[in-house]
Amino acid sequence: MKSRWLVLTRDLGIEDDAAANVWERLAAAHGADGRFYHNLTHIEYTLDVAEQLREVAVDFTAVQLAIWFHDVVYDPRRSDNEAESAAFAERVLRPLGVPDEMLAKVRQLILATKTHETAVADLDVWVMLDADLAILSAPSEQYDAYAQAIRQEYSFVPDEAYGVGRTAVLQKFLARSPFYFTEQMQEWGDTAVAANLTRELTQLGAN
Repeated sequence: MKSRWLVLTRDLGIEDDAAANVWERLAAAHGADGRFYHNLTHIEYTLDVAEQLREVAVDFTAVQLAIWFHDVVYDPRRSDNEAESAAFAERVLRPLGVPDEMLAKVRQLILATKTHETAVADLDVWVMLDADLAILSAPSEQYDAYAQAIRQEYSFVPDEAYGVGRTAVLQKFLARSPFYFTEQMQEWGDTAVAANLTRELTQLGAN
């Protein structure tokens, strides 16, 4: 993953030493205790899916930066993770010479992951959101591992309260039609999303 980060930063004209320092901070944040899902494995998976949607994006570099930073601040007890992650990205990237216009786009993309909804036909936002939630259309075994990891991150929440909250989230997602924003992800994943969410809802109801 470090080499992947360095390829991106070299394209931005950032010196390797400076980029490596940022990498250390990214790795430390995503490797913190309690990160069972929102870790570097999630970042890698999201980047891989985004790569498949590269031709859809307008500013794919900004999309990649946003993916790297969108969960850098993550505490399930907080409601400002996205805003704090966006602020962190700006603080780190501006001194490295990343243009303000790109920083504004990165901020927009990170903030969009708070609700995973958008009424704006912004292709970069579409790619960001579809890649971030691509796990919802993963094969059932992989999806179930994701759902278990999310439960572990919310281990401080009692089972009954977690069931109520998680059910509300899943039902809201299930009501979206189509679920994904890009045509590619709609074709690849909408049916699988419905199957995965329905299965988890059934499991939650049985607990």
